[in-house]
Amino acid sequence: MNQESLVNHSPRKSRPVTACSHFGTCNHAHDPILSVRAGVDSEDALVCAVAALKAAYETNAAALEKAGEPLRSLLTATENSLEKGMALAEAVLEGLEQA
Repeated sequence: MNQESLVNHSPRKSRPVTACSHFGTCNHAHDPILSVRAGVDSEDALVCAVAALKAAYETNAAALEKAGEPLRSLLTATENSLEKGMALAEAVLEGLEQA
């Protein structure tokens, strides 16, 4: 039996990938200087997104410890949004890993 016959020839499922997306405009003061590359595996991109959300959550938590009102209320709202974003992104990532 040759090695060719040992190789699984079933078609590989195509996984979703990223589209190109630009950012880093300093609130639209100039053209974007950064971008997400098109064609990055969706799971890899989601891992990076979760890491970014966790960093933002930690930064927000540090600010929340030092802030007084009315800023504290805004930071609490941001904390809630970050928690939702992390939970959703992590749930999608877990679903991809189980597929």
